[in-house]
Amino acid sequence: PATVRWREPALLAVAVYGGYFNGGLGILLMALYTVAGETRLNTVNALKNLNSLVLSWLSVAAFVIAGAIAWQPGLLMMVAATAGGFMGARWSKRLPVAWVRGGVIVTGLVMSTVFFYRM
Repeated sequence: PATVRWREPALLAVAVYGGYFNGGLGILLMALYTVAGETRLNTVNALKNLNSLVLSWLSVAAFVIAGAIAWQPGLLMMVAATAGGFMGARWSKRLPVAWVRGGVIVTGLVMSTVFFYRM
C-alpha cells in the first residue's frame, strides 16, 4: 500500500522534530498514525506514548552526555511527566473516544496559540 512508503520517512521527520523541540509532538504523532490508516484511538495513543518515550530517552541521553542537564528541575520534570503519562493513559481508556479526540484538538489549538504569541 501507499502508506507503507511514506510512513517511515514521515515518522523519522516527526522524530527528529520531537527529539529537538518536543512541543506538540504527541499531536503530530497521533495525526501521523491516524493519517497512516490506524483507526483505533487507543492504539494511536499507545503508539504515540511509545514513540514519545523512546524520543525522550534519546534526547535526555544526548543532554546528559553533553553535560547540559540542570538536575534538580530535570528530575522533578521526569517524575511529573511519568506520572502524567500513566494517568493520561488510564483516563484515555475510560473516556469516550470523542472526548479524547476533542481534548487532543483543544490542547493542540491552545499550545499553538501560546507558542505563536510567545514568538
